[in-house]
Amino acid sequence: MNLKEIQRPVQALLDDTDGVLKQRARSEIALVDKIGQVAPISKGKKIRSTLLFLLSGMNGSFHPQITEIAASLEMFHLSSLIHDDIVDNSKFRRGEQTLHSNMGANISVMWGDYLFISAFTAINKLGIPFLMDITLKCARLMIEGQLIEIENISNLDVQKETYYDIIGRKTSSLFAGVSHIAALLNNDSSETQETFYQFGMDFGTIFQVSDDMLDIFSDTSGKDRFGDLNEGKITLPYILLLKSCKKDIETALAEKNGEKLIPFFNRYMIKDATLNEIDIYYKKALEFTNRFPASIYKESLIHLLNFIKYREY
Repeated sequence: MNLKEIQRPVQALLDDTDGVLKQRARSEIALVDKIGQVAPISKGKKIRSTLLFLLSGMNGSFHPQITEIAASLEMFHLSSLIHDDIVDNSKFRRGEQTLHSNMGANISVMWGDYLFISAFTAINKLGIPFLMDITLKCARLMIEGQLIEIENISNLDVQKETYYDIIGRKTSSLFAGVSHIAALLNNDSSETQETFYQFGMDFGTIFQVSDDMLDIFSDTSGKDRFGDLNEGKITLPYILLLKSCKKDIETALAEKNGEKLIPFFNRYMIKDATLNEIDIYYKKALEFTNRFPASIYKESLIHLLNFIKYREY
């Protein structure tokens, strides 16, 4: 099932979220409007908004301000992507030129900051205290994850535990925050909140490990292939490969020659080994959905789990 089909039960909410984002992007400053045309804030797959809406529907409650909340989280997420593209010197995202490569680092830094401040301003205006607390916690964790990642650039001895710590902070924390918000909006018990939070962590782990696989094994993802290798990021597939044949691949890694590594990835069945790692978190995420009655939202959430596990883009 493709993403559009998965999102069908909440498409009206996603459309409303787009409307909020477009409204927030308007400015009397000409350059802000120009940047918004080059890098529209309403574009993207909106996985985080989709997750918030499906969890809320599955949990039996849509908060009156849910699209405003979703739009704020999307703006926050986009600000982090723009900053990531600058740090990583990425030229393409989703098959299109990044703002960084299109308009330069100075404008990109300012735009990322503008979106970050705008997101938190909107969250503050909503007047829901826990939203600010959760999103600020996510912001801190995401920055910490980025710093730990930078600390381990080109570290061929990086351990799997460190990798999971990095992605847990940098990626999974926001999915966990979104899931936690869905529980809080329904006034769920603290015990239930914990299960939602853990589901979000598992969901984010699946998402990021799958993304790291795309960087190596897909040529249709819209990303720079072997971008992680070129940036010195030692992701899970590389960690698993290094465990199998470190001496044989050190030269290729030093040269940042991904094509030379492909035969080794194939020989040691690293794609299968990485999928086995994903499956640990996938099974836990499925167990979470089992506690809810059948609904179109639950069905779509299960399809979303499959989408992020096996996606090609």
